[in-house]
Amino acid sequence: MLPGLAAWLAVSAAFVAVEAARLADGLAMPVPLIVALVVARAVGATTWAQRRPALAALVIAVSSVAAAGVVAVVGADVPAPDVAAAAIAAALALLVAGGRLRRAALARLGLDPASPVHAVAVAAAVMVAALSVALVVALSDEPAATVPFNPGDSLAAVASDVALALAGVGFLLTRDLRAAVARLDLRPLTGRQVAWAALAAVAFLGVVGAADWAESRLLPDLHALESRFDYEFVGVPPLVGAVLVSLAAGVGEEILFRGALQPRLGIVATAALFGLLHVQYQVPGMLVIFGVGLALGALKARTSTTFTALVHVLYDLGTFLLDMTG
Repeated sequence: MLPGLAAWLAVSAAFVAVEAARLADGLAMPVPLIVALVVARAVGATTWAQRRPALAALVIAVSSVAAAGVVAVVGADVPAPDVAAAAIAAALALLVAGGRLRRAALARLGLDPASPVHAVAVAAAVMVAALSVALVVALSDEPAATVPFNPGDSLAAVASDVALALAGVGFLLTRDLRAAVARLDLRPLTGRQVAWAALAAVAFLGVVGAADWAESRLLPDLHALESRFDYEFVGVPPLVGAVLVSLAAGVGEEILFRGALQPRLGIVATAALFGLLHVQYQVPGMLVIFGVGLALGALKARTSTTFTALVHVLYDLGTFLLDMTG
């Protein structure tokens, strides 16, 4: 257990160092949560944590806050107030959930009331929901802007998502690579499944396109707000940039949401978190993303994470291609 914990702390330190050196954006953002998850996994394996859940929660919370402090001190490209607020919210949630409240809340969600990892997951979900609402409100006043995109941003996005997923399922702590891959439901695809994934992506494009058209007619002001932000690919042709963004989002988000979270939180709660994290949209757009999450969740329940990742990649790529040619 200790070698695995040390390895995850080294990965977290590397993420912070890479972002502090301005080699990638967003890589340090999940570090406090990664630290909380791996410490929770390590603490949960001890006998004293079962006897003193409040103390175990305190150890996890302090670890997460310390990681957030390091992220802020080294000057990584993460807003310090947001990181501090997120860490404090997670800490308070964990501390409050150390006794009866944790047992009641986790049991109602179908989770293990005795699991510190499940407590961290619920605290993180509450934290994400609160921050997402705040960001939607803050972004509603932002003017139109072009967001620069560097090739390294794709690698950072998929690395942070996959790291969170692997930390959450206990890779290097309670599961080896084969067990972690099995837990995330990553399986090879047949040629027939690839064809079905392509058809599913086309169906998604049609349904989401119809919803977008309806919003543009019924809620033109909100639709204009959702169209304010656009990518500017730096150093790569637009098509290459579109492929990189699609691969990063499709692979990383599906491994995290459908692979790691859905088996524990269920289809609806996972889709809700998926929608809330797309803060660049307004409420109608987030509801559409929630619907996409529900559909992907239903597909995952019948296929595999690999299948939904391919659907997601093809859907995102199709969206980019339609925008380029439209």
